[in-house]
Amino acid sequence: MSNQCPHLEAQQKVPSVTGLTSRRFSNEHLPGPPGHRIMGSYPEFSKDRNKFLRDAVKQYGDVCRIRLPLRDLVVLGNPEDAHAAMGDNSGDYSKFGNYHPALQKRQNGLSFIEGELFKERRRIVSPLVTRDGLKSTFNANVEAYLDSLDANIAAATDAAGVTDLQEAIFQTLLRGVLKQTFTEPFTPKEIEDLHHGLSTFTKFLGSTLKIADPPNLVRPWGPYKIRPWAVYTAAMIVKNRVVERQNSPALGTYGDVLDGMLAGYKKLKTPMTFWDLCFDVATMTSASYGTTAGAITQTVVRTLLDAEATDRLVEECGTVDLTQPTIESVRSLHWVKACFEESIRMQGLPLLLRFTSKGANFQGFDIAPNTMLGIPISTIHRDSRWWTDPDKFDPNRFYDKSKRVDQPRVLHYLAWGAGPHRCTGAQLGYLIAPYLVALILGQYKVELPPNWTLREDTGLAPMIKGGFRVRLTRR
Repeated sequence: MSNQCPHLEAQQKVPSVTGLTSRRFSNEHLPGPPGHRIMGSYPEFSKDRNKFLRDAVKQYGDVCRIRLPLRDLVVLGNPEDAHAAMGDNSGDYSKFGNYHPALQKRQNGLSFIEGELFKERRRIVSPLVTRDGLKSTFNANVEAYLDSLDANIAAATDAAGVTDLQEAIFQTLLRGVLKQTFTEPFTPKEIEDLHHGLSTFTKFLGSTLKIADPPNLVRPWGPYKIRPWAVYTAAMIVKNRVVERQNSPALGTYGDVLDGMLAGYKKLKTPMTFWDLCFDVATMTSASYGTTAGAITQTVVRTLLDAEATDRLVEECGTVDLTQPTIESVRSLHWVKACFEESIRMQGLPLLLRFTSKGANFQGFDIAPNTMLGIPISTIHRDSRWWTDPDKFDPNRFYDKSKRVDQPRVLHYLAWGAGPHRCTGAQLGYLIAPYLVALILGQYKVELPPNWTLREDTGLAPMIKGGFRVRLTRR
């Protein structure tokens, strides 16, 4: 069978996702599961995305086509191909694809732009959570964690003394994100609305990007209620804060992320709208919240399931004053950081997406323009070609070069993405996540329920299905 793509000669940019190449017949020459006539492989894919993708790559190769309703997915299972797509700086591989021109005129938030426009905006945002801005954002998070952790644990504890530690972690991290971004306090009602709104947005986005099932919009029970209007409510809270700051006589003296964005965006050569600004502020808040909280929860859970790793972590925590941490002291927690990195290697993030605008070639296969490419993160992170005993939790992979089970190369570890869209807050994440893990496990003994097993709810922020309900006692 020829690997030549029938669209190769066209090499034209498709104006929107309604173009021919966005539909089901663009890459029929690629190998992949046959699927069903209308639904393709979606029923099997949605049942267990990570297992389905791992099996597909293993059976059909590093470039395979997954038939889905309306739009197919082309999976790139080789890390070199993943970096080629994600590391491109030309804008030919966009994060969200070519959306309708009418929408493009109204939304140019950071997540939707590419090329020089993206680079200009990114140069403003990155220093706010790296380099000069790293100390202030780190200190803001630490202050919020120390102020709120115990209260959030108490709020997540029921009458029987059982704590949903996952909920407490999400609430604690949210307060840190809000303090680093806005400085001024929020009311309990605003925090609750932001929590539901950001969680709902993450679930909606995850379903749009084929990472998770659509959220249940009608279920009136359970601790994680999903309501479509929660996103609007959260957006209005962010919008009002931006307006208040713009009109504040103290503008420029707060030293937080919002101040930095407002000052930096005034210097842009390319004008942006007020709504683009609000979208970027909301995106920065959301991106700093859900995925990081999910990774912290995963680290606590997976470390607790390994008694030796837990004892070693608690011992290391005793070497640092967790009530007065510094960037240097947190960076000295090498074992905690190793547990964090190993945990996010193992978490079930199915895909990161990119969209080709002009077509591409991977492993000798030509790919049509406007194709949706899927980087199967969990598949690459659990591939025995790159990792020894990949399904085993072993922080030594990341702890000491002389003791590593593997020698993880940049290509094989994609927890923070890669290329121009690599997570802006990775440096900050490597500080606040290990610190909060250390703060929790260094201050509390955690008793797991008998015969408890880890069940994940996949998505942009892979969570523990049903919450992480444990008993806590002070050390």
